Amino acid sequence: MNNTNPLAGDTLVLTGTSVTKAIAEYIQKLGGQAVHLPLIEVVERTAEDHEKFIASMDAEWLIFTSQSAVRFFKQKLIRYGYTAAHWHGKVAVVGEKTAAALSAIGFTIDFMPSIYSADVFIKEFQPAIVEKCVFFRGNLAKSTIPDGLNCDVECYTVYDTVQTARHMPALNELLTERVTIIFASPSAVEVFAAHKASKPYHVAAIGHITKTALENAGEMNIIMPHTYTMRAVIDELVKQKGTN
Repeated sequence: MNNTNPLAGDTLVLTGTSVTKAIAEYIQKLGGQAVHLPLIEVVERTAEDHEKFIASMDAEWLIFTSQSAVRFFKQKLIRYGYTAAHWHGKVAVVGEKTAAALSAIGFTIDFMPSIYSADVFIKEFQPAIVEKCVFFRGNLAKSTIPDGLNCDVECYTVYDTVQTARHMPALNELLTERVTIIFASPSAVEVFAAHKASKPYHVAAIGHITKTALENAGEMNIIMPHTYTMRAVIDELVKQKGTN
């Protein structure tokens, strides 16, 4: 392995809804090529829900597990003339990126689990007696958090995840032994599994739920770091290349 450019000659395909400039630059710094071919899209639930939104802001805790939820939560803040200054409760999140997105619009993060998964969240989230939490989520979010917490959790669906196969022809054209496809959701795995070409490639997962989806789709030798972030996936890929 080239220690200066450990990903030289490698292509990393990112299948999520967006790619930050920092991640693309990090891959390039390591000598690799970042290609964004999203297999899912997210769209706001556009129903006018002013009363519901304002009522939700009376909760003691707001819970977020994705940047997309924060994105559409922010749009509601703007639409209804609400800001972080109006908020007097606490905020719990899963993931550094989700936390950063909320911090960017003025919210203080009061709780984040040690591992970025809903399973760990419900084990570690132990606030004092709480009457009401509001979980801002997408339509495909699992019920782990509302089912697992010992408090009243109102689920507020702010966006829908839509699968899209329009980039699969381009993705299939790329596939070689030097390509690693990174998945961050079971929805993206489903699209890939239904349309993939019979060519060599490698796969990586952000999170054990996505890894399970890949395993169920017949994938093997799945790269998955202990920390559920894109940066950690890239670092794990570099680490594994160094041991081969």
